[in-house]
Amino acid sequence: MDSGNIKALIFDVFGTVVDWRQTLTKRLNSFLPKKLSECELEKFAIEWRKGYSDYINEFNNNKQGWEKIDDIHKKKLIQLLKDFKLINLMNESDINKLNKIWHQLDPWEDSVEGLSLLKNKYSIGTLSNGNFSLLLNMSKYSKLPWDFIFSGDIFLKYKPNKYVYKKATEYLGLNTNEVMLVAAHENDLLAAEMSGLKTAYIHRPFEYSNTPKEKPKSTFNYSCNSFVELSKLL
Repeated sequence: MDSGNIKALIFDVFGTVVDWRQTLTKRLNSFLPKKLSECELEKFAIEWRKGYSDYINEFNNNKQGWEKIDDIHKKKLIQLLKDFKLINLMNESDINKLNKIWHQLDPWEDSVEGLSLLKNKYSIGTLSNGNFSLLLNMSKYSKLPWDFIFSGDIFLKYKPNKYVYKKATEYLGLNTNEVMLVAAHENDLLAAEMSGLKTAYIHRPFEYSNTPKEKPKSTFNYSCNSFVELSKLL
């Protein structure tokens, strides 16, 4: 494909740029009053993330009012601490510190190098449902070289709502076909494609499990295993 008319790349963040699951399983015990087993850590991490995805689905189906992701994470965290019988061993400050773990997620090993290579040719930034402060803190922590940050609290809507993709291109002053979404999630890419954007799929086989997931059957403009590979194709 000719990439000549692409001028900006917008990135999904959780799972595409940063490895939320393995960050959580590695670091959770340092915040908790009692250590969890490896199996419990996996369950805690997956369920915490599921609280976010459940909320997004309900919000986009008009079953929930708008809330920022930090608050969604905290609500689910409190429920999990109750489920694991840890809530009475933690105070509000402890809970808030643990909730901020989402601000300090580790990048995939190719992320910083690949983003830096892509930044040499394109404007790059986030298109994430995360709130602005979360994404800003994460970019500092993980040294992510964004030119701009688009967050859920800028739009007051959440992907995969088509409004988000189209409004992002408006803010960039570009046509939709001059912007490409880079993401590891099929539903995100399909929504961007239907909104007129170019698409690049990044395969992150271990996002949800130590058992690798297969690539989606849908075809996109680009399909890669890393940002470094994408930079070579572009």
